[in-house]
Amino acid sequence: MPSRLLPWRRGSDSSQQQLPFANDYVSDAELAADDQTSHHGSQTIPRSRAMGAPSNPQHMLSSSYSSFNQRNPIRSFAHQTSHSISDNPQYSSQGVRERTQELASYALDSAAYSQPRRRASSAATESIASRSAFPIDIEGRLSLDSTGSDIIAEERESGPASPETVIARFPSDRISSPGLHDRKDVDAHERPSSVAAPDVVVQDTEETPLLPRIRLSRVDSLPQRKSSTSVPKDTGFGNLKTRFATSLGTGREHLAQVGRSFTNPKNYTRDALYAGATASLQMSSAVFLGLLLNILDALSYGYILFPLGSPIFSQTGPDGISIFFVSCIVSQLCYSLGLSIFRGGVGSEMIEVVPFFHRMAYSIMERMEGASADSVIATTIVAYCLSSIITGMIFLALGTFKLGNLVSFFPQHILIGCIGGVGFFLVMTGMEVSARLEGNLNYDLNTLHKLFSSDTIYLWVLPLVLSLIIMGLERRYKSPFLLPGFFIMVFAIFYIVTKAILRIDLEVLRNSGWIFEAPEAGVPFYRFYSYFKFSQIDGAALASTIPTMFALSFFGIIHVPINVPALGAAVKEDAIDVNRELIAHGISNTISGCVGSIQNYLVYANSIMFMNNGGDSRTAGVLLAAATTAVWMAGPAMIGFIPVCLVGALIFLLGIQLMKEAIWDTLGRLQRLEYFTVLAIVLIMGVYDFVIGIFTGIVLACLSYVILSSRVPAIRATYSGEVAASTVRRPRSDVRYLSQVRGQIRVIKLTGFLFFGTIVSVEEHMRSLIEDKSFEQQPLSFIVVDFSRVNDVDFSSSEGFQRINRILNGKGVKMIISGVSFASRVGQALQNVGLLDTETANDECPPPQVFEDLNTALESCENELLEIFYQHCNSPQPTRQRTPPKSIDGSIESSNALDVSSSPSFGASPLLPEFSSPRRGAQYLAATTTFREQGRPAASSGEQEGVLSMPSKWKNFSQPTKIILQTFEDVSSKNEDFWHVLAPYFERREYARGTVLYSRGDDPDGFYVVEKGRLRADYEFEQGNFSENIMPGTTCGELPFFSETDRTGTVAAEEDSVAWLLTRERYKELERKNRDVASELLKVGLKLTKERMDAITSYVLVTAS
Repeated sequence: MPSRLLPWRRGSDSSQQQLPFANDYVSDAELAADDQTSHHGSQTIPRSRAMGAPSNPQHMLSSSYSSFNQRNPIRSFAHQTSHSISDNPQYSSQGVRERTQELASYALDSAAYSQPRRRASSAATESIASRSAFPIDIEGRLSLDSTGSDIIAEERESGPASPETVIARFPSDRISSPGLHDRKDVDAHERPSSVAAPDVVVQDTEETPLLPRIRLSRVDSLPQRKSSTSVPKDTGFGNLKTRFATSLGTGREHLAQVGRSFTNPKNYTRDALYAGATASLQMSSAVFLGLLLNILDALSYGYILFPLGSPIFSQTGPDGISIFFVSCIVSQLCYSLGLSIFRGGVGSEMIEVVPFFHRMAYSIMERMEGASADSVIATTIVAYCLSSIITGMIFLALGTFKLGNLVSFFPQHILIGCIGGVGFFLVMTGMEVSARLEGNLNYDLNTLHKLFSSDTIYLWVLPLVLSLIIMGLERRYKSPFLLPGFFIMVFAIFYIVTKAILRIDLEVLRNSGWIFEAPEAGVPFYRFYSYFKFSQIDGAALASTIPTMFALSFFGIIHVPINVPALGAAVKEDAIDVNRELIAHGISNTISGCVGSIQNYLVYANSIMFMNNGGDSRTAGVLLAAATTAVWMAGPAMIGFIPVCLVGALIFLLGIQLMKEAIWDTLGRLQRLEYFTVLAIVLIMGVYDFVIGIFTGIVLACLSYVILSSRVPAIRATYSGEVAASTVRRPRSDVRYLSQVRGQIRVIKLTGFLFFGTIVSVEEHMRSLIEDKSFEQQPLSFIVVDFSRVNDVDFSSSEGFQRINRILNGKGVKMIISGVSFASRVGQALQNVGLLDTETANDECPPPQVFEDLNTALESCENELLEIFYQHCNSPQPTRQRTPPKSIDGSIESSNALDVSSSPSFGASPLLPEFSSPRRGAQYLAATTTFREQGRPAASSGEQEGVLSMPSKWKNFSQPTKIILQTFEDVSSKNEDFWHVLAPYFERREYARGTVLYSRGDDPDGFYVVEKGRLRADYEFEQGNFSENIMPGTTCGELPFFSETDRTGTVAAEEDSVAWLLTRERYKELERKNRDVASELLKVGLKLTKERMDAITSYVLVTAS
């Protein structure tokens, strides 16, 4: 099978820059786009680019540093100080793979151990890069990641690739980066007409393939340049007039349809007339029911629109009813003429506005103390109308800019608390109205004595009992006619008892407080318009009510996103648009305020009754508005005949129902803190102040969110290094050593949004890992904190990680960070607190290493553990003399003397420096055990000073016998004489850097044993991509080879490599001549495959958790 080479990057392009952390090349346009992406919290670490993108190595690092530095925050104002980011943070993954390869060569005795090289500075790296024709990594070596060894992401729809496709060298004039075709400054003539190779998008991640399945280029598969013309966005400003005109046009269309129906002769047949008469009767009953509900609502909370207990407003009850009717008429016409999707929707005054209006009235009276009654009333009624206009404008803004769903983010339990506060207010108002108390209801002994006096107690107890009776009846009987029928019956019984039986005069009843006082003779229904005396308005007093206006608007806008979907579900209306309903409410409230009325909205309960009784048409809505107008114009004379107990019972009923909904129905359904918030809002709004109650609820909701969120564990999962291991294929001796010390690695996967409430539990968990007792049982060297599933972090949590890093360094444990992109909000937050700043750090507390992914972080930790192993093997061992224990008489007890050679700890003693800590002791024991298993025991502490070299068990064997024995030593019990027969069947192959050994889907024509270099295997699945690093002393391609199935992945050389190949023909020959060797080789291949499958499955599950 021909080998395939990756192209080297050449050329120069000033518009291309290399990212300093991922060896990626991007255009200036991409940098600007990425700057915007970083503000949206993108967690994507890799960057797509075109393979073979041109670069200028001489200016690669310098230009990227200067440009990328502008994307970082310049200052952090924590602790009133500034933290300057003078240099870009760098991923610690630079050189990890190369060091893994070097460590593997030490294990195979093919190279002498040398200390790891220190990372070069940026200046030194820049000077190296300026003298090289190829991109240079941070350690001064040729970087494969920069020269085409990146992962290829392909379009699925382009068809499968040919296995024989060879990756050709890309012409410099054809190579471009992603987004280049989208740039406006690139014209068509800048691209050649003939295409030499397709664009390939590259992403530097560990999980996607190293090499592409390149297909033959097609002109129609090239990225198409975006058209210069685009559809203008819906800005909202330009469409407000259009939407308003559309809504009015819909209303006119409905009126035109009514006119056409009158002139259509088909509507005058017998069947049509009978159906029309039936529908008219149903509609008439619905209109009558809706009118009756409007009258009852007007008597309940329209009558108390002004604080009647104040002498200034004592005669404004009829005016409140008139204002209520105007609000009903305006809203009903707006909804019925096409602004709302609900044909039979009923509009009415918001009951919740009453306590806010009382608050505004009392505030104005307090500010205008000593002013005339006309001035106070004029300022108050203008404040009422202005609040309606403000509410309407807010509704219009929300609907126009399509922000209806924004209201859904408001905590529901705050709304419940506000509803309970309104209910509390109505109960208190019911007592005030029924008991005919002067002024506001005060919570003192005098008011209590007044309520329970003999001439007052019956006035408010009777309506309270009536409200409880109707609540019991409603619970037992479900009928829309129950409520109006009950109050009609109460009205009739009252007059039967007082006039027919007791024969009490109406004036006596009025003076005793059983009937409302009759309004002045000749009072017109439009008298409230005479209160608008703009010259007497007090501007300061009016301005003092603005906070209450916005609180009222804030409370009012919450109802629409709640009532509209509920009403749609009840009447089976699927075409609901919350933004359309917001616009309808905005127009209705704005018009209502402009004509001297107050807020209104689509009433859920009234609309259900109206539509269920035949009012599900826009005609019925218009007729209801006409009937309400007729009642309004009839005048307020009927007020003098209405029993106070009837109105008081209605107010009590509404108040008790709202309090029941807020306090009783939510008991056991809300969290304790949420329920406490509801109670606090109800009490503060009812006893003290409505605005303060709402803001208290918001504060308590924020506190509740913090407490409840802090209970959600930020630690998604935690794993020992024995479970979470990298996917690197290492030599057998390295695997044996790591299997004993991997427990010193701990992986902690975090999730969600980390803030000051969750960082505490993270810190406590990490502290528990390094406590003396836990640390003695399981010593740790590395704690890997994985941020791949973290959305964002706040300043407190970022500072918390800096504190955690200091605590871990004090214990000698290194904190490693993985899954962080420096351009993301998480990466920026960690930089802003100086956690990743290498300049301000010291040797006692160095900054944590940062890796793009968990696999690379684990590989680096394993490398450092292996470094300790090889340092121990190559370090001089000082001579130590053991003094055998003596008896009391001074003689040496030979029976108790320490037998160094036979000790299970191989000469170890807890008093030796090697055992100065549990961590170091575990590493020392693992090293000596591995050394002994290699074929030569480590020198004991009693031996002479010298250097411990790697065992030379197979040092004098020639290749490939040596590499076969080193690769198979733990998975086969056969000796060198057995495997010596296999050596002639292998062929030595050399692969240059970038060569593809085989691709996915190829026939398995060989089985490889790697001697030198480094390979990489990439697997592509529909669920995602995955990769492995293959080091010397390991195998690859054994499973498809022995099972005779297609290759499952693509393997390429990341460095110049040497491998020994067993071809299919030679294996068949081996089966014929040495069947026992072939059978043992098959067993070895299956064992190695099983080990790799276990490692891959473990890593995939750890990553997915």
